[in-house]
Amino acid sequence: MANKSKNLQNAKKIKDDEFYTRYEDIENEVLHYKSHFDNKTVFCNCDDPFESNFCKFFLKNFNVLNLKRLICTSYYSSKIISKELKFLKDDEKISRTKGYVLDIEKFTDTNDIISDDIIYDLLKKPDSIKKLNGNGDFQSDECISYMKESDIIVTNPPFSLFREFVSIIMQFQKKFLIVGNQNALTYKEIFPLIKDDKVWTGYQFGEMKFRVPKASKPRATRYWVDETGQKWRSLGNAMWLTNIDSERRHRKLELTKKYNPEDYPKYDNFDAINVKTINDIPCDYFGIMGVPITIVNRYNSEQFEIVGEANHGSDNEYDLFKPVLNGKELYKKILIRRRCREMKEKEFVILDLFSGAGGFSYGMEKNKHFKTAIALDINEVALKTFKHNMPATTTIIGDITDEEIKKKIIKLSKEKNVNMIIGGPPCQGFSLKGKKLGLNDPRNFLFNEYLNIVEAIKPEVFVIENVKALLSTSSGWFKEQIITRVKSMGYYVDCGILTASDFGVPQSRQRTIFICSKNKKINLPISKTIKQVTVKDAIFDLAYLNSGEGDFEQEYVTSPTSSYQKLMRKNSNKLYNHKASNHSDVAIKKLQMIPPECGKEHLPKELLGKQKFNGTWGRLKWDDVSPTIDTRFDASSNGTNNHPFLNRSITPREAARIQSFDDKFVFLGSKVYIREQIGNAVPPLLAKAIADKIYEEIGVEL
Repeated sequence: MANKSKNLQNAKKIKDDEFYTRYEDIENEVLHYKSHFDNKTVFCNCDDPFESNFCKFFLKNFNVLNLKRLICTSYYSSKIISKELKFLKDDEKISRTKGYVLDIEKFTDTNDIISDDIIYDLLKKPDSIKKLNGNGDFQSDECISYMKESDIIVTNPPFSLFREFVSIIMQFQKKFLIVGNQNALTYKEIFPLIKDDKVWTGYQFGEMKFRVPKASKPRATRYWVDETGQKWRSLGNAMWLTNIDSERRHRKLELTKKYNPEDYPKYDNFDAINVKTINDIPCDYFGIMGVPITIVNRYNSEQFEIVGEANHGSDNEYDLFKPVLNGKELYKKILIRRRCREMKEKEFVILDLFSGAGGFSYGMEKNKHFKTAIALDINEVALKTFKHNMPATTTIIGDITDEEIKKKIIKLSKEKNVNMIIGGPPCQGFSLKGKKLGLNDPRNFLFNEYLNIVEAIKPEVFVIENVKALLSTSSGWFKEQIITRVKSMGYYVDCGILTASDFGVPQSRQRTIFICSKNKKINLPISKTIKQVTVKDAIFDLAYLNSGEGDFEQEYVTSPTSSYQKLMRKNSNKLYNHKASNHSDVAIKKLQMIPPECGKEHLPKELLGKQKFNGTWGRLKWDDVSPTIDTRFDASSNGTNNHPFLNRSITPREAARIQSFDDKFVFLGSKVYIREQIGNAVPPLLAKAIADKIYEEIGVEL
């Protein structure tokens, strides 16, 4: 707590951000929410009871608002104590180490505004205002205790600690109405709350005047001293932020402009149009639009969806790119997409063929509009893992070539209204030797079975995932064979190679993807990753096991060190599958000879063994992505699967992290089964990118 208090002191000293809100601005805002204050406890936790206009307003309007209780606390170093309301006795000294608290319930029967005289008489009474035990820091246990007892927080917190202030309020799920700076809207802690419609702006947005302390330094603009000697500053980007409902947030923008490519060009680096002003938002465009940040003040979640922001292209997951138009960088934008009553959001119900442990489906379901209804695989253990992690899915163990199994799949798919199929059918016949027969090669029977089920179910969209070499073998001859077959079935098709690291996966894995759609061509997703996620980002917090150590289930013993690790740990209470291989003494001895992030070039020739490939006995590199995770990642001699500095191969959990499985996904079965489940999987974040692209193109029906 000492550090927090120091932070507050530093914020006030360095940032010079003590701004005192005018009474009329508080009155003009709060009275819009009058009904929400009925019989509620209000907490003003950055407000000097001697001086604050928040305190003064709620005292005067205590009965008008029918408050139950009012609590005001101040920080001990307030610089303008006792300038307007002199509540202390003449012989009482003001504490410079303790904060103050005013805590009152109803104190007069009048239903009107309470006069200054009544308030003055109340506050002259002994113990009306008490010293706190601590300094009044809003982050202190003492002030948080008051917060827990309150219903609504109303104040003007230090602007430089705005994100910390909001985080505490949201943690305790309190209603609030607070003054802030519009720059806070794109903070990574605040923006997701705006995006998810958990907070919104109030009635006043823009120009506001504030009293500032005597010690505030003069400024060239927006600064003056009045006839009483009081210093003032104005801010053109002030705002009220709240989570209290009002009629204002349900007002719809009247859109009059029509879309045309000349007036609404696309960004150089993202598939979205640039809109110059809020009034220029076109009424007939339903793709992603970059609009000024002030859209937040007129945002109606029933009319628009906030997709993200275009700011720095940072590691903030919502900051998607740096806006560039014709080579010129633009000021930050909010990315929105239209909603309307005529729009219907489509739900994709999936049949997952050759599902394995479920990486493809698990990633698809990270888009809330995709759910896997049925999963088929011949591997019983893999399906147990699938069912454990996605219990709502009906799993079917069986051979896709079995006529009874096919009938069951087709019947169940129609009953469950399946409109999408995904899968990676094996295709051993796609080789130079198989060119003569093409898709009719008997070795491609599983690929054909996949397409036959597509023909029987007739989904709106299906996705095929396969090896990278499929597109290049025989100069693309097999690719053309597949495209011809898919088109003959009445589908548009786009295909290409996707690299997992382009979509937030810390791995260079490349896969061929076909997206096939009935109604329009859906292009493959393009990379939105500004900075690749590295091996260090992925597994640095797991670097503490030696050979043979670890267990199936254990507690976390370290803290996350990257945003990716935080993402992987989200909603996971335990750490699973983090158990290191029990290597032989010979293997450990070899690894001890290999320096961090190096390979077998450091081994003596007599210890090299018979491995032909350069990557064997290699260590992963912290600041790079991992090579492709295969089904033998637990063998130290297999490839570049060894830990960057520990003398062991990576664990199943580390391999799963590199595949982008989050920690709450648990792998079941023996060691051999688990490594196959992980190594054969489609990286979930790659699958999510495909789902997001499909939804972007056909997820909304007009």
